[in-house]
Amino acid sequence: MPLIGCFVTPHPPIIVPEVGGHELARVESTVKAMLALSDEMASLAPDTIVLLSPHAPLAKYQMAVSLARAYRGSFDHFMAPQVVLQEEGDVEVGTAILEEASRHGIPATATGSNEAAYELDHGTMVPLYYLTSKLSTPAKLVLLSFSYLDVDEHVRFGRAIGDALRSSPKRIAYVASSDLSHRLTPQAPAGFDPRGAEFDHAVVDLFSKNDWEGLLSLNGGLVAAAGECGYRSLAVLSGIVEALSESGSRAQNRLLSYEGPFGVGYMVGRVDLSPAELVEAQG
Repeated sequence: MPLIGCFVTPHPPIIVPEVGGHELARVESTVKAMLALSDEMASLAPDTIVLLSPHAPLAKYQMAVSLARAYRGSFDHFMAPQVVLQEEGDVEVGTAILEEASRHGIPATATGSNEAAYELDHGTMVPLYYLTSKLSTPAKLVLLSFSYLDVDEHVRFGRAIGDALRSSPKRIAYVASSDLSHRLTPQAPAGFDPRGAEFDHAVVDLFSKNDWEGLLSLNGGLVAAAGECGYRSLAVLSGIVEALSESGSRAQNRLLSYEGPFGVGYMVGRVDLSPAELVEAQG
């Protein structure tokens, strides 16, 4: 099974030490969890990282798959221009995802350019800052983005991604970049709504219980009230897990941390994967 690991990460620039400075102490749980994921990623040694970011260029009615050959980004918008990330793109894996989406009848479009480095957004850079920091060999990158289509279409997109990745000969890690509610406190970026904490509690609880059906069934009004940016990212991940399960593999969610000190919910987790042949051997 070439899909070797799935990760759920938040993407607040403040958890990057060069950006957060003394405020880093207020997100200690998140930073520790992200450092644990960096160790996990190093042990997995992926050839390619496929990452879905809520802040990547978005097409309203199409999923997007970047076919860029190179990526570059910095934290200059967050007063840390010295922190620069550069990644090589994996056009082969991106093309496979796009073709599988087409076979599933999912509206999807190619983004990126072969001529210039594709600019990374903070929803991509923050996770990669940690997840690539301890790799002995650089991994290539494929950047995805979701759409305004309904949740079911995002699950279907995830199934297509899962089908594409499980047939790849490469070792691939998948990252679902996703902040939760932006309305946890009166000082939160999107203002305060008490349902924000209700949404976050539900997502964290259901993810921890491996209850994807329950997570995908959350009331639409609650999701909207939360002012989130990661629910559809998790929906795509659920589709990937579903595709792996249908092939006989086993997936188990692990919650590493959750906190929301700045009014935005930050959840860090991973999905532990057991290949079909191991599941069969265990009975």
